[in-house]
Amino acid sequence: MLRLLGGFEISQALYAVARTGLADLLLSGPRPVKDLAEAAGVRSDLLRRLARTLAAEDVFTLDEAEDTVGLGPLGATLATGTPESVRNVALMWMETHYLPFAELTQTLRDGIPSADRVLGQPFFDWLGQDPAKVATFSAAMADLLRTLRQDALASLDLAGVGSVVDVGGADGTTLAELAERHPDLRGTVFDLPHVVAAATELLRARGVADRVTAVGGDFFASVPGPADSYLACFILHDWPDERATRILENVRAAAAPGARLFLVETVLGEGTQPQIANLMDLTMMGMLGGRERTRDHWQTLLATAGFRLDRIRPTKGPMCVIEATLQP
Repeated sequence: MLRLLGGFEISQALYAVARTGLADLLLSGPRPVKDLAEAAGVRSDLLRRLARTLAAEDVFTLDEAEDTVGLGPLGATLATGTPESVRNVALMWMETHYLPFAELTQTLRDGIPSADRVLGQPFFDWLGQDPAKVATFSAAMADLLRTLRQDALASLDLAGVGSVVDVGGADGTTLAELAERHPDLRGTVFDLPHVVAAATELLRARGVADRVTAVGGDFFASVPGPADSYLACFILHDWPDERATRILENVRAAAAPGARLFLVETVLGEGTQPQIANLMDLTMMGMLGGRERTRDHWQTLLATAGFRLDRIRPTKGPMCVIEATLQP
């Protein structure tokens, strides 16, 4: 219990590693504590103590005889650009989520997301006022989806699909990857204008700008169409049922007859890492008022908006691919 209660200290220690770039400085191998401290701009005596604590968490290795620090099994995940990097998640969570969670007790009493109370407005409204925070959030979502979805994109059955709209597609990373996998696929990245602004350059850099475009808008008002498929990765869990239904109804209104819908989400009680789904559910409670859902809950939500749940494909990680079809 003491380890659980002290988790906030470990979270901040990990954030300090990410923010100071310590993991990046160790990618080429262990370094003397003094040398590493100078490179990171921190005090060597305090770095040694931090490294000792995080060595117990498999983030660092600490050779006290040689006074050197190296990366442990988890260390590279806090470096920039490594295959399993969640550095941007560490930055985003500690800079946007940490303080609101101090008010979780009141959320349990009145149902108002902690973020609304601490930030003075809904989280996404607050986020959109600062381009730097938007960039950090988009980068974190790219890290999180890459890490959590694992083989989810490979599991998408796009047979017969010619066009796809990625609803809430942020900087276009997901749709760019799908376009690379499927050379005949055409698509649209759709998100708020200040969010999707980064997608144009990314799509160009990935060589798919001739087939994938970026469109700004509000998915509570409408979505682009008609398309024969729609994709939403880790979007509907952000919202309570009535708002998630509104998004799905707007998809229904825009979609071509018989359009297919693909959701990449957790499904409570399914998947290989249920603790991640439970953690995400707590995150939704504190930050947005959304939730993770069971199979039956997803089926009801989809049916309310005019979609038939076809199947749920588990992946190797905590995410599932939920496939549905627009009903006549």
